[in-house]
Amino acid sequence: MSRAPRSDGLANREKILAAALRTLQRDSTAPMAAVAQEAGVGVGTLYRHFRDRDALLVALEVRSIGMVLAMLDEVLKRGLPGIEAVREFLIGTVRHGSELFLPHHGAPVTTDPEYRRLDRLVWEGVGRIVELGAADGTLRADLTARDVIIFGSLIAVPMPFAGDWPEVAGRQIDLFLTAIRA
Repeated sequence: MSRAPRSDGLANREKILAAALRTLQRDSTAPMAAVAQEAGVGVGTLYRHFRDRDALLVALEVRSIGMVLAMLDEVLKRGLPGIEAVREFLIGTVRHGSELFLPHHGAPVTTDPEYRRLDRLVWEGVGRIVELGAADGTLRADLTARDVIIFGSLIAVPMPFAGDWPEVAGRQIDLFLTAIRA
């Protein structure tokens, strides 16, 4: 019988993931020791949570796609018209962009079953938004979930030297919404 993880272990794991994200954003080739130092934990603690660099990267990707799914679920619960649901999804993507470590943004492609399950749920949820928008007449009939996800991936991560990214991304969202409006 397996025990539930201790609360301090869960806190350490989250602290390590947040530190790994910061470290890898600065230097994608940073060693595990740099991640441990950034997290303020020993290398042994890091390896107790993640057996190797690949396991750490997969955990970051699963954490990130879980964040996207949670944000998408919140949008879906609000019962917005399709066009407004797309807007809220894209705004949330920009808001959380600096916290995301996903293949869409340059992270390694993973075949991890949990990542794939969550990713499939994201695609299905965005597909529901697109279907709702086509049905309520706010979105073009030829719009696909792929269109929305690709655009969201493009604007999630700030472009260097673009200026105030939320403002720049907001304009891009407005332009995209104009293009996809029925």
